[in-house]
Amino acid sequence: MMRLLRSVSALVLLPVLGCGGSEGLAPPERIPVTGTVMYKGAAVEGATVTFHHEKAPRGASGITDKDGKYSLTMFEPNDGAVAGENIITVVKGSAPAAAPTTSGGPPSPEDLAKKMAEMKSGDSRKKKDGGELPAKYASQGTTPLKENVSAQNNTIPLQLAD
Repeated sequence: MMRLLRSVSALVLLPVLGCGGSEGLAPPERIPVTGTVMYKGAAVEGATVTFHHEKAPRGASGITDKDGKYSLTMFEPNDGAVAGENIITVVKGSAPAAAPTTSGGPPSPEDLAKKMAEMKSGDSRKKKDGGELPAKYASQGTTPLKENVSAQNNTIPLQLAD
């Protein structure tokens, strides 16, 4: 009986003792990134721009304003993207935009993660009413956009084409 009690106690305590949290796991170093998105000679408003780095836990995203300007957020507002080569997706139209926080600030990390998952799925998106962008920019597998983010290369204009 005593042996059974010790076994049960060990099983109960093991998960608790093993939960040290994420001590020592710092988020990757990020470089602030800004830029503009242009398509057919005009600024693109309301597009979600996402930089995907293979060693990042999530994409760094931003939504363009009326002038086509974006600023990337990964964990904290405007903290940027991971240095090195990033694959860039740009989506507008049929993909639901990440909702801003109630304070009017940037989208939450959960909303950005959901948006990134939708983009990774490579849903086919068709142009309609001229409001959407070419489908090739919506998926990491088809976008031609790649940039090497560094302290010297962190203002990145994106010129989209059919």
